[in-house]
Amino acid sequence: MPEKNAAIDKKYEAGLKAMNEGDFKKAYSSFKKLTEEYPGNAEYWYYKAESGNYSAGMFGSKVSNEEIMEAFNKAIELDGDSVDYYQAYGAFCISINKYDEAEKAYNEAAAIDSSMESTLFSEFAIGYFNNVMATYAEIMEDPKARAPYAKKALEYMLKALEISPEEAKALL
Repeated sequence: MPEKNAAIDKKYEAGLKAMNEGDFKKAYSSFKKLTEEYPGNAEYWYYKAESGNYSAGMFGSKVSNEEIMEAFNKAIELDGDSVDYYQAYGAFCISINKYDEAEKAYNEAAAIDSSMESTLFSEFAIGYFNNVMATYAEIMEDPKARAPYAKKALEYMLKALEISPEEAKALL
């Protein structure tokens, strides 16, 4: 991690300010430069990924999903104990239909902080199911086609509630 100095702090603050103001293209540019100058800083990579995600998603900038994934993975590589990095990466993966990668990220986050398990598992279940339903709307009208996706979402909701399938059946 680079030593703190006024020039770095100014660039970092400018990137955060741009994000807070909703100028994700400018934020992405700032954090991209910071990761080039200081590639060992996990936080810069995380904000590069986040601003790139919002910039591409909301404003159609030409930041590829692969670039965003690489930035998230670099942040995680540099700081593998950050629940936030895994959670944000998981949510991003859901949004681009990389469900296995999302599931892995949410499970990693839950392994880091067991007090967050319920939140993380329910977030994965709902985000996953909603995205599948939106992506495959016509197919999902068929209960048989929907079953494997609903099953996975339900399994994670039960994990979030710390309820076994047998207990859930008895309750229902």
